Amino acid sequence: MKDADQIRIELVEKSFLSVRQNKETFALTFYEKLFEASPQVKPLFEGTDISKQSEKLYGSLVLLVENIRNTEVLQSVLGPLGEKHKGYGAIEQHYPLVGAALIATLAEYIGTKDWTPEVEQAWVTTYGAVVEMMLKGVEKPTQEMEDEDELTFENKVDDYSSEDIKLRPRKKLTYRQKVNLKDRNNLFTKINRWFWATPKWMIASYAACFFFLFSFVGQEIPFIQTIIDTLEPLSIFIAVLLLIKESPERKRQFNYQAWSIIDNANGIENSQARIIALEDLCDEGVSLTEIDLTKAKLNNIELNGVNLSNALMHKTLLINAELFYANLSSCDLTEANCVGITPYRATLDFANLQKSNFSSANLSKANLMFADFREGNFSGTNFYKANLKGVQFDGAYLSGANLKGADVIMDDLKKAYLVDAIMPDGSIFQ
Repeated sequence: MKDADQIRIELVEKSFLSVRQNKETFALTFYEKLFEASPQVKPLFEGTDISKQSEKLYGSLVLLVENIRNTEVLQSVLGPLGEKHKGYGAIEQHYPLVGAALIATLAEYIGTKDWTPEVEQAWVTTYGAVVEMMLKGVEKPTQEMEDEDELTFENKVDDYSSEDIKLRPRKKLTYRQKVNLKDRNNLFTKINRWFWATPKWMIASYAACFFFLFSFVGQEIPFIQTIIDTLEPLSIFIAVLLLIKESPERKRQFNYQAWSIIDNANGIENSQARIIALEDLCDEGVSLTEIDLTKAKLNNIELNGVNLSNALMHKTLLINAELFYANLSSCDLTEANCVGITPYRATLDFANLQKSNFSSANLSKANLMFADFREGNFSGTNFYKANLKGVQFDGAYLSGANLKGADVIMDDLKKAYLVDAIMPDGSIFQ
C-alpha cells in the first residue's frame, strides 16, 4: 500500500506533464501573475531579462520534479540557491508570495479537470519542502544591534568572493578599534601631526636638548648614567630621527604608486591591485574624496573610516564591504550592488542610492539625511536609530527592514514598500 508521501510525489510528477507541454509560456505567465498580485517584489527583478529568467524558472521546476524522490540532490542544489536569492534581496516573506503565484499558474495550466484538491495539496506540500531547503542555505540574519558592545556581523558568501578576488591577509580591526575611528583628535594623534609638521632643524634641536638634559640628570643618578654610557654619540641619535623625518618622502612615493594603480584600473571591473591600493590608502588616512570607482568590483573590501565624499560609484560592486564610520556624503551609488555592506554609523547624507541594492545591509545609526532611495532595494536592511530625515522613498523597497528608533518623517516613509518592516515605534507594518 502506498504511503501519503509516495502518493504526493506521483501526483506532482503526473500533473507536471501538462506544464511540460506549455513550457514556452508557463514561466512567463507565472511572472505576470506574481507582479500583478505582489507588485512589491518587482524591484527585485530590476534590469532582469524576464524571458531568460523564465527559462531558468522552468529549468528549476524540471530539476525539482525529476529529483523529487532524491532529497539529498535537491538539498545540495536548493540550499545554495536560497543563499544566492538572498544576495538578490529576497527575504523569507517573499516565499509565500511566490508560492501563491506558482500554485495559481499551475492550476491554470493543469486545468480544472486534473487540478483536484489532492493535486493542489501535493504541490503546496512540495513547495513548502522546497522553501525549507532553500532557507537552510540562508545565513541567520544579523541580530538587532541595540547594544554596541555586542555587535556581531555575519560573513556572507557571494558570487564573486570565492575565487576571482583573493585579497592579501589584513589584520582585522576589533570592534573597539572600529569605534575609535571616530576619534581622530586624541593626544597621540596630535603629537604625531606635530612631529610631521615640524621642520627638521627644530626636531634636531629638540632632540639635542633632550639628550643633554638626559645626560645632566644622569650624572646624579647612577642608573641613568649607566644608560648614557651605553648610548651611541649624539650624532647617531639625531641621524636616526632625521631618517625618520625623511620618511614622508617615502610615504609620498608610496601614495603616488597607489594612486597610479587606482588610476590605471579606471574602467576595469576587476582589479585586485586596486583593492589593495585603496585599502592601503585608507589605512594611511588618505582622503579618497571625489574618486571615480564607477563599475569597480570591490566586494569584501575594508575601508573603515575612509573619506569617500562625492565619490562616483555608479554600478559599483560593494557586496559585504566594511565601511565603519566612513564618510560617503553626496556619494553617487546609483545602481550599486551593496548587499550585506556594513556602513555602520557612516555618513551618507545627500548620497544618491537610486536603484541600488542595499538588501541585508547594516546602516544602523548612519546619517542618511536627504539621501535618494528612489526605486532602491533595501529589503532586510538594518536602519536601527538611523537618521532618515528628508530621504526620498518613492518606489523604494523596504520589506522586512528594521526601522526601529529611526528618525524619519512618516509621510515620506509611507511612499516606500514596507511589508513586514519593523517601524520606528517597533510595530510590524502590515
